[in-house]
Amino acid sequence: MATSSSAQRLKGILSITVLKANNLIKSDLFGENDCYAVLSLEPLPFQEKVKAENKKKQTETYQMTQIHDGSNPIFNEKLLFPVPIGLETLYVQLWDSDPGKDDLLGHGTLSLLDDEQGGLFDTNTNKEWLHTTTVSLVTVKGQQGGTLDLVLHFIPETVAAYIGKKFDGAQAELKKELTQQIMAKVTGVATDKLRGYVGIGV
Repeated sequence: MATSSSAQRLKGILSITVLKANNLIKSDLFGENDCYAVLSLEPLPFQEKVKAENKKKQTETYQMTQIHDGSNPIFNEKLLFPVPIGLETLYVQLWDSDPGKDDLLGHGTLSLLDDEQGGLFDTNTNKEWLHTTTVSLVTVKGQQGGTLDLVLHFIPETVAAYIGKKFDGAQAELKKELTQQIMAKVTGVATDKLRGYVGIGV
């Protein structure tokens, strides 16, 4: 996969609205799950438990939602990713946040390759697209772990007028703020309509 270490040029912006998770396994003996979703453009480790202090920090290619309760948490959160040329896969994990260690509830992937989805999620195109999808999750033991509903909106660099050809950790926060301003104007209406379509309140 072409990532920050192998591809410097950016293809555009991928806006991903994390809508809701469905039928997650219950991690805690008492009370509800305290769930958050992790989305990444790079492969994620499959550790069953991670200490809170060892959690990865958010970057341009690795982002997470806020914590929401239950086995069917509603997130309704928009994450923005600068897209490198040659992006192949979106990696997804759902975690239960605990005071000591966070538990991995499920993980899955979404292929962004043209040949597997008929071009539906192709980020190597120069055309803008917007689609809903459901990612199936599996547990660390290989069992069915529920699903995660997403809205993906790809905006090519030419359309978004996204300036900046290099991944630079020091500039990540500035780029995020700039892309959020762009995406708020471009995707707001369309994303709200799709949320209504899938039965999520705006």
